[in-house]
Amino acid sequence: MSRLCCLIVIMASLILIIDAVDYCRMNSCGGKPHTMCLFPTRKPGAACGKLHSNLLTPTDKQNIVIAHNRWRNIVASGKEKRGKPGPQPAGVIPALAWDEDLAEIAQRWANQCDFNHDKCRNLDKFTAGQNLAIQKDSAQYGASITDMIQMWYDEVKDFNRNDVKKFKFGKDIGHYTQLVWGTTTHVGCGIAKYHDGKWFTTYLVCNYGPAGNWLNTQIYKTK
Repeated sequence: MSRLCCLIVIMASLILIIDAVDYCRMNSCGGKPHTMCLFPTRKPGAACGKLHSNLLTPTDKQNIVIAHNRWRNIVASGKEKRGKPGPQPAGVIPALAWDEDLAEIAQRWANQCDFNHDKCRNLDKFTAGQNLAIQKDSAQYGASITDMIQMWYDEVKDFNRNDVKKFKFGKDIGHYTQLVWGTTTHVGCGIAKYHDGKWFTTYLVCNYGPAGNWLNTQIYKTK
């Protein structure tokens, strides 16, 4: 009986610690509104029209991590031959792990059905980057999550291999560079499928921590 009481107390303490995060006073946001502060519940935004689904299954989450790590490994091993110019240099790009906090923030933003980056999505433990993808179909929800991730990765065709040592913004490369950023260790995503009155829309939001795409910073260490 005493052991049960201790377990209950410990669990309650953990809940209090989690709830103690004040996203409305996140210093790293630099005065910008945090998504969790703006949207304290999972209620979908008006822009969603008729919401069909906003849930990632455990299998979806696993496949998202697998897809990210597949592409990261291809670059790390020097097997990516595309680029402007290519091939991409081999390097140190560790595997990503799923992070539920990043995922919850991503889901809150996906629930707004707003295809723009949110203002702040940071956690206490690190700043967070973000990739967005959207697909609109006329007859049914046909988007594949892994295909949407590959769409980000395929920006590699426009990436200059020489910019690995010092990141600079360029047209249509930022999704790729965040996906393979060497010091990013975690990913968490959210999804919304909705009908906006005309299109069957699939909207994917993935948050990354620590954030990548820092100007004039090495994207990953080369071998």
